[in-house]
Amino acid sequence: MFEEIVTEEEVKFNDLEKKIFKFVCNFGCLILKLILESYDRKLMKTRDKKKYRHKGLRKNTIKTIMGEVEYQRVMYEIEENGVHKTVYLLDEKLQINVNGKVSENLIEKVVEIVPITDAYRKAETVIKETTNATLSFEWIRKITIDVGDKIARKEKEERKALSKGQLIAGLKQITALFEEADGLWINLQGRDRKERLDKQEEKCKKKNKEFNPKQKVKTELKLHVMYEGWKKYDKRHSLVNKQCIAGIMKPKEIKELRDARVFEQYDEKNIKLRVTNGDGARWTKGITAKGGVYQKDQFHIMQEIVRDVPKEYQNIIKELVNTKQYEKIQRAIEGLKYELGGEYEAIKKLNKLQSYLSGGLERYQDLVEIPEAPEGIEYRNMGTQESQIFSKLKKRFCSGRKGFSEHGANALAKVCVLSEKFSLEDIETPIPIDTSIEDWIKKIEENVKRNITLKDKFLTTEKPPKESIGAHISHTENKLVKEILKYQEISELKAIF
Repeated sequence: MFEEIVTEEEVKFNDLEKKIFKFVCNFGCLILKLILESYDRKLMKTRDKKKYRHKGLRKNTIKTIMGEVEYQRVMYEIEENGVHKTVYLLDEKLQINVNGKVSENLIEKVVEIVPITDAYRKAETVIKETTNATLSFEWIRKITIDVGDKIARKEKEERKALSKGQLIAGLKQITALFEEADGLWINLQGRDRKERLDKQEEKCKKKNKEFNPKQKVKTELKLHVMYEGWKKYDKRHSLVNKQCIAGIMKPKEIKELRDARVFEQYDEKNIKLRVTNGDGARWTKGITAKGGVYQKDQFHIMQEIVRDVPKEYQNIIKELVNTKQYEKIQRAIEGLKYELGGEYEAIKKLNKLQSYLSGGLERYQDLVEIPEAPEGIEYRNMGTQESQIFSKLKKRFCSGRKGFSEHGANALAKVCVLSEKFSLEDIETPIPIDTSIEDWIKKIEENVKRNITLKDKFLTTEKPPKESIGAHISHTENKLVKEILKYQEISELKAIF
């Protein structure tokens, strides 16, 4: 091979690099194949032959970052609880975790590339050029949705564990926690679009309005960002311990998930400052932590002024906002109405602006005492959300004429912010659960059942047993059990706790 490459006329370095890369990857696939088959033979010889019945060799193919690896391993038949099933000892021993015959390493590569490309077809090209693997864009989309669904299930488990009081409380000490929330509207397609259009058509018929079947149908992707502050002496003002929640979610779901993650990581009672920065939408204000401060995002305030105020008057309102003369804003807008001569459209926009600027303009620095920031962290003016929306979601969802299903968009959004919280290994790892309350209740239930049995025995015998009821339980539990014995059903006990 090397002689052929060297003797080629006008060989270019780039071509040489690609050929060597492909050769080395193919050689790596061969090595992996030999190792797998050799280890499988070793397992075959050392297995429990009474338990594992040899049923012949079966082929398997795994797509890896080096290319496709095709190998043979033994299939065994075992019997468990009277049920016959087949297993592969090699897969179990090496924990060969494949998703549609794609290795974990290649899935990680897909998850890394998909958020930074603007289409699955482009991700297909990038993977082909940067690895020796070949994955179709349909396969890439399937992997992305599978990973996104796993993240969604993990989030649901976190929320459920929080509601049951099963999460283990975090110990990290922080003085402030900052949150920002905003949404991105995307086009729906397919069945979801048709269902929305059908509902709108029914509404239009009831109200005798004209219906446009070609109108765009949109839904909102929500993004929540949480961080501890800004890195001190950093020109980029990087966020400290930034974490994201994204998806087509209800505000209640975002709030519960946020609460679960805060509970898991931080000692909540020592957080002195909680601030939420949003665009003014009801849902962004609704997720504000109890006792926290809500403020409207500066970018959206200025954006609303530009939209609703004629260009020659915009600086007047902007100056009042920038100099924090909030009490003068409403009067200034009223004055603009007279300047514009009461023109209908202009007045309509100014009325809208008045409503928007009626509250939420004060910065958190104006409302509360700012605690001292930990070493290496500083507290600044908030306003990173537009940047987060663009870098995390907008580049991927809004470039070109794209449409999504709700399921596909939700999964993709979660993959786009995956690196901020989870790794693929984290997704598969069970959430640590505090079962102390359940263990305590279970212990009490066992004591109740045992003592009820003793009580029945005592009542049905002429002479009382040598051991009294209380002898089987500790002195500290004696009074509690007497109260519990009043309840006929154990389920009633559970309801109390």
